[in-house]
Amino acid sequence: MGGLKETIYNTMPYPFKFVLLNIKGYLNKKQRYNAQFETFLKEFIDLWQADGATIKAYQKDKLVVLLTEVLEHSDWYSSIMKNLGITKAQIEQDPFKVLAKMPILEKTDRKNKVEALLNNKRETAMVGHTSGTSGSPTVDYIDRESINSSFAFWKRFHHTIGVKPYTKQVRFSGRLIVDAKAKKPPFWMYNYFDNQLLMSTYHLTETNLKHYIKKLNAFKPKLLDGYPSALYIISKYINKHHLKLSFIPKAIAVTAETLYDYQRTEIEKAFQCKVYNQYASSEGSPFITECTAGQLHLNLDSGVFEFINIKGEPAKPGEIAKLVVTSFINYRTPLIRYSIEDTVLLKSKDTVCSCGCEMPLIEKLIGREDDILWTEPKGFVGRMDTAYKGLEGINKGQIIQESPTRIIINLETDALFTKEMETLFLNNLKDRLGDNIEYKLNIVDSIPLGANGKFVAVKRKFKLNF
Repeated sequence: MGGLKETIYNTMPYPFKFVLLNIKGYLNKKQRYNAQFETFLKEFIDLWQADGATIKAYQKDKLVVLLTEVLEHSDWYSSIMKNLGITKAQIEQDPFKVLAKMPILEKTDRKNKVEALLNNKRETAMVGHTSGTSGSPTVDYIDRESINSSFAFWKRFHHTIGVKPYTKQVRFSGRLIVDAKAKKPPFWMYNYFDNQLLMSTYHLTETNLKHYIKKLNAFKPKLLDGYPSALYIISKYINKHHLKLSFIPKAIAVTAETLYDYQRTEIEKAFQCKVYNQYASSEGSPFITECTAGQLHLNLDSGVFEFINIKGEPAKPGEIAKLVVTSFINYRTPLIRYSIEDTVLLKSKDTVCSCGCEMPLIEKLIGREDDILWTEPKGFVGRMDTAYKGLEGINKGQIIQESPTRIIINLETDALFTKEMETLFLNNLKDRLGDNIEYKLNIVDSIPLGANGKFVAVKRKFKLNF
């Protein structure tokens, strides 16, 4: 739902919300999970276990289709390609060489010139909107085949971690599924057609958490997925109060936010099962998914990945790299060499994964470019979760770098956060970011959620030549 429909939904009483949500659930199921979806799912499961040569050949074939379609049917891309002298014959001969000639697609052009980008060979089956971290909406036109393939990739991920189709599941996302001002449960809504309990991320207060735990124990999901920040809040409550759940999920899958090591530890302790990380985007980025061996695989059958370092050059092993993606997820609104402004840490050397999948690996998903801090003494600092390691009394922390020499820290704390803990925390920050920095620490009652209900743990407010 979006726009006017979402506004109407939010004003309805709970029973009407339930009916409307399940009508939408029924329509979504018909659109997403049809015969074409099943064909894609089988194809993608086979590719997960295929040899490297087969995967690369598949990727090449998909790239030929994508580049040929935009050459012939997209005003934006065809103009660029004709100016570069690119022909259909060149695409068929070496699509990767053609791809390398294409300019980078920036966020501003993706957002403001979407009508010109469209592939007019494909018809729009769905229109989506994404707020992004800025809260500024971006329109996404999606064709029917792309809907089916993207959900097949998502379900392939579930298959690889041992989750069966239509497994009972709980989802935490940024959707306002119940009244934002609600003080009493239910803070959730059941989607019958996906066997899915949608739980609100906007009501996770100390007072309400006992109701969430009670509902989880009653529902007994086999899969929990969604924002790691929400799952972390619930897990911390479970562990703090030494609660024992009456169920053990098969898996927990997190997405949409950066997963920090301390969050993974807390969540796995609370739910007694493994947390799996994944990366995709509502804009249609190719998938990166974690396997049962704990490794992050580039799903080469979902697109082409390029990695650019802080100097603007092809990244080397072990470097932090900006993602530039070419996607097979959405043919209606094509993304070709798109600077999606997310970053990863590359592995220091090529390794073969013990899970049996031959798709290549990266070391870590870092997050958006703005998640990378920079100070003169330390340079680029990619992850700050280690600054919290070993500390007690911090329920939630947010680090905002306003300038190279000024950092604001907002903390939600409890009685265990003593002056000693504050000193240890500031020393941890200084070790990672430098001594000659102004650190302003604020103890706050709550840290507001960002766009789409996501929690912003780290934010740099000034631009760098990244």
